[in-house]
Amino acid sequence: MEKDAVKSIMYGGINELMNNRDYYRRSTVSSRYSEWTETGMKILMEYTLEMTQRIQDAEDQSLDKRAKALVIKGLKGEEV
Repeated sequence: MEKDAVKSIMYGGINELMNNRDYYRRSTVSSRYSEWTETGMKILMEYTLEMTQRIQDAEDQSLDKRAKALVIKGLKGEEV
């Protein structure tokens, strides 16, 4: 999965969790008064742990892609 896709999924997932009243209490006064419920904190932590694996996979994939591109450039005799 590409980095931009992971970013979108991370944002979208957290936003969806915030829309669930069992997980997040949204204040109509100010975001400063909004808060995660105890269950919400647990779910948010689980979600974050899962997403860190996706982030690491995306970073590894990006690094591999850049390394392969440098090797190809080198084999073609281009400046690396």
